[in-house]
Amino acid sequence: MKKVIIIGWDGVPPKLAFNDLLPHMPNLQKLIKESYHGPLRSCRPPVTIPAWMCMMTGQDPGQLGLYGFRHRIPGNYTGVWIPSSQSITTPKLWDIVGSMGGKVAIVGIPPSYPPPKVNGISVSGILTPDIDDVQTHPKGFAETIKQITDYTVDIMFRTEDKKTALDNLVKMTEMRHLAILHILEKEPWDFFAMVEIGSDRLHHAFWRYYDTSHHLYTYDDELSPAFIDYYRLLDKQLGEILRLVPDDAIFVLASDHGAKGMKGAFCINQWLYEKGLLKVREFPSKPVPLTEIDVDWANTKAWAWGGYCATIFINVEGYEKSGTINALEYESFRNELIDELNTIRGPNGEVWATRIEKPEEAYSECNGYYPDLLVYFDDLYWRAAGSMGHSSMYLSENDTGPDDAIHDWDGIYVIRFPDRIGGKEKARNILDIAPTVLEFIGAEIPKRMKGKAIRSE
Repeated sequence: MKKVIIIGWDGVPPKLAFNDLLPHMPNLQKLIKESYHGPLRSCRPPVTIPAWMCMMTGQDPGQLGLYGFRHRIPGNYTGVWIPSSQSITTPKLWDIVGSMGGKVAIVGIPPSYPPPKVNGISVSGILTPDIDDVQTHPKGFAETIKQITDYTVDIMFRTEDKKTALDNLVKMTEMRHLAILHILEKEPWDFFAMVEIGSDRLHHAFWRYYDTSHHLYTYDDELSPAFIDYYRLLDKQLGEILRLVPDDAIFVLASDHGAKGMKGAFCINQWLYEKGLLKVREFPSKPVPLTEIDVDWANTKAWAWGGYCATIFINVEGYEKSGTINALEYESFRNELIDELNTIRGPNGEVWATRIEKPEEAYSECNGYYPDLLVYFDDLYWRAAGSMGHSSMYLSENDTGPDDAIHDWDGIYVIRFPDRIGGKEKARNILDIAPTVLEFIGAEIPKRMKGKAIRSE
């Protein structure tokens, strides 16, 4: 069987990888010359969950029924469930390879807890309950990892203690790399895939120390150089991995979404409250999550969750417990709400490039429990804040903790085929990765995959 290796750098944007920081990354420079490469358009919303699963299945969030880190429990205004590896039943690339008899090794591909049962090895990633307690399939492989390194699944990155966050970030990335090298050198594999979450954590925690155009830019003797140093570390690790790649393997380097400096957060529920669409019995005197507010659901028409985009829910009669919008008026109300949302301007009256989507228009099908609207404020530059009780609807920071960066639409891809004919640059879609891999190994491409194999065009 032809071998496949996929290296994921979470949240890395083209501007950093292909332009600004490329002079510091000699291994990436060489790889690009031998590869197909370019920006990789993420899914909508461009969020770690569902993006990696879209890449590994070739299906969009609507098909997967996976719309973010949180999903509503049907019929419950505040109930939430968090996706796990068991939430996605459609075959992933490693499932297809395993069904063909190939040996699989996957590390930290979100969501990967509990560790998927594969024909080989799987190691859990973010959302593992204890970030210092790595979980594996088979269970005994966790002991192997612990003998190799002090493995950490994730770090606390929304913190004011930046020095500790930086130390933990570098340590986590170095320790994961040691585990990866062991797997590539010592364990049998035909398909290997991993995700380094550290690049995403770097952006969220340290973007203000790197980007001089950031509204909170701060130069720090230690933290500012550390941003570029981390990319140098990724490049060093890339070189060490490439030396272990068999000559007949396809090599994929990709990110699930991009990143850019966050301009602030817009308090979407406070806006709904001021518009008379969200009713509360007492407006909070300090910032608190919506779940801690006494909402008058019987008189509420719409409410929202915060995040990289705002997910808005409409209180429909016969669907919600205390619905207020008649089902026959649902579409007209939703259209009126879209018109109102499009009137939102920035804190100084500036026009925003806001994008508003109805899920049934964004996806070919909508499975699971999805919101009524997805709202990307100012082309993602402004995060949505779900809390209430702020003195202004415009926040300079994330309402859930210090955060410098926002996700962007385009990640990256660099794909080297065994014949090393490279240097071809073209924008692609995140759904193109799975069919590209399957075409290379000679497997049938399922009809539900929406992307196109890169070498078929």
